[in-house]
This record gives sequence, C-alpha cells and structure tokens, in this order.
Amino acid sequence: MDVYDFLTITVAILALVVSVTAVWYNAVQTKKTGEALVLQQQIARGNLIEHFTTRFFELLKEGDLHARIDEEQWAYQYWSLLATEFYFFHHGVLPPFMYSLWMIDLAKLYRGENGEHIWDSHSNYLDTYSINYSLMMEFFEKIRELALGSDDDTARNMAISEFVFDWIKANERHVLA
Repeated sequence: MDVYDFLTITVAILALVVSVTAVWYNAVQTKKTGEALVLQQQIARGNLIEHFTTRFFELLKEGDLHARIDEEQWAYQYWSLLATEFYFFHHGVLPPFMYSLWMIDLAKLYRGENGEHIWDSHSNYLDTYSINYSLMMEFFEKIRELALGSDDDTARNMAISEFVFDWIKANERHVLA
C-alpha cells in the first residue's frame, strides 16, 4: 500500500465518521424540534381554550342567557362562539374532555327554563349554516336529544360525554380546512 492509497482510505474513514456524526446530530435536533412543536401546540391549545372561556364569560357579563337570547346581535355572538368552538373541536384542536364539559353546560340550557326557546334560537342559527356544515347541525341535534333524554343528571352527563368522545373518534379532521 502506497501513500496515495493510505490517504484515500484515511479520508474515506474520516468522511464516514463525519457523516455518521452529522446523521446523529440531525436525529437529536429533529427530536428536539418535535418536542418543541408538541409544546407549542399545547400552549396554543391552552391559549385557545382560554380565549373561548374568556369570550364566554364576557357574554355572560352582558346578561343572563335566558334574558338575552331574544336579542339578535347577542344571540348571534353566543351561537357563533359555539360554532367556532365546534369547528376547532372537529379539527382536533380542542380536547374532547374540555369540549364535553361545555356540551354538558349547553344541555343544561336546553333542559332549563326556556329550554325550548333556547333550542329554537340555536336551531335557527344552525339552519343558516347547515348547508355548509351539516355535521355541526347533526351534532347539536344529538346534544339536544341527550339533554332531554334523562332526568338523572349523572346519567345524562355521562351520555353526553360518551357521545362527544365517540363522535370525535368517528369524525375528527386533523387538517384545518
């Protein structure tokens, strides 16, 4: 083996070591980037939940739902908030656990004082968009059906929660569109 062969083999081995090191470094950085993206998604999800909750409480500060439901502008804001929440739930951004709690609260409205009137207001809003988003109409119709189905609060709440979890398993879209 002459000097040229020795240098060629040495350079090849060094190139291999550099390549392996680069692949290892890239794998470590890819893992860190993935972890950072997951954390960023969790933070964004938390911010979205906080936004929806804040908006809900802002609407409640303006007055009781039962008293304001006949005010077209206020009702539109309320139903629009629920529609937007549904969209983000449907697309996997809102966690089913949190969304099921909100749907249990909505079911209480459907059952409570002026429940039929509240459903009529919500249904009218949904009818406007049912051509574009029939899944939303079907979802809320089922929430209403479950709301009226049982006098046992615990059984009703469990049924609503199960429905929300089952629905998202069957219908979740992972790409915002």
